[in-house]
Order: sequence, then C-alpha cells, then structure tokens
Amino acid sequence: MKKSILAHEVLKAIGRDVKDKEEQRQTVNKGGATQQIYNLCSCLIGEHLSSPSEGSLANMKDNRTAFSVTLNNERSLTCFGPFSDDRGVPFKHVFLNLGNSYNVQTGIFTVPYSGVYNLAATVYSRSLVDLPQATCALLQFNGVTVAPLIEKNGLDSEDSNTVVVVKHLKAGDQVSVNLQKGCNICDDTTHYNTFTGFMLYAAEKE
Repeated sequence: MKKSILAHEVLKAIGRDVKDKEEQRQTVNKGGATQQIYNLCSCLIGEHLSSPSEGSLANMKDNRTAFSVTLNNERSLTCFGPFSDDRGVPFKHVFLNLGNSYNVQTGIFTVPYSGVYNLAATVYSRSLVDLPQATCALLQFNGVTVAPLIEKNGLDSEDSNTVVVVKHLKAGDQVSVNLQKGCNICDDTTHYNTFTGFMLYAAEKE
C-alpha cells in the first residue's frame, strides 16, 4: 500500500515537471516568434527610411535644375557693349543647363520650381581710355535689381566684380544679368564672365 502511494506521488511530480517544462518551451517559442516579427518589422522600416522608392528617385531627378554659362568661347577677346541703353546679357556658351530652364537667346533663367536657389554672376571688362568705369551690370529678379555688379576703379584697363545670392524664388520667376548703358563686358576661352544658378531645395514658402 505504501509502495503504491509512493509511486503515485512520484508520477504526479513527474507530471508537474513535464507540464512546467512544456509551458516554458511554449513561452520561449512565443518570445522567439515575437522577436522574429520585431526584427522583420525593424528591417522593413529601416529600408523604407534609408532607401527612397523608385517613384521618389524619379521625382527627384525630374525636379533637378541647374545652369552654368559664360559670355562666349571666342579665341580672341570679344566684348558685349557698350550700348546706348540697358541690355540683357545673353551668355552664349553653356557648361550645364540641367532642366533646360536657361534661355541661351535671352540670357534669362526661368525658375521651374518654387524653392531656395543659389545664384552667382561674375563680370569682367576691359575699358577704353575714355571709359574709366568699365564694369557695370546688375543681377535682376523679375526686372528688379537685387545686387549691383559695379567696379569703379578707373586706375587700370581691367575691372571685374562678383556677386552670390541665396534667395527663395517662385515658379515662373525670371533671373538675368543686365548690362547698363555705356558699359561693356569682354570674354574669350578664359571665361571671365559667368552666370550660374541651382536649386538648393524645393519650398513653396520662405
């Protein structure tokens, strides 16, 4: 009788041990599955954040805009001006015109997308004896002067000036360099006179 009771207690103890181990195994499996799901989600989220989709890459490429031009590419020094009135400067030699927003015939850059732009211009001139002020041009947005390019040295036959502007522009705005009356700028394959612009980032508002 005692042996039967003892055997019964041993079997119960073994049963409890087996049950406890099974519960532990199930808990571990659940934890492992949860960890696997977490790892998978983290991986997918990471890929989404770090790697732009094909659509966003295509959109970025479509929105790229940049230009870099110079007055001419002549072997000998060739001047534009002087004139009896103000003239827009047509920078004829193109280094880059990404997006085709710069017009070679008019010298005007028409903003394709609203955003913040970096714009720069350099002018160079060789004056005659009776023209002490050689370099006098204006960087203009929509016909309004935002920065003068004027050098009033008058002590030698060469003058130059450079301006760099960062400004928020709207789609359709026009940027140009305007030569003032009585002034001239000169260039050759050295490319003294340059006009450059590119979008830093898109932005509808300032």
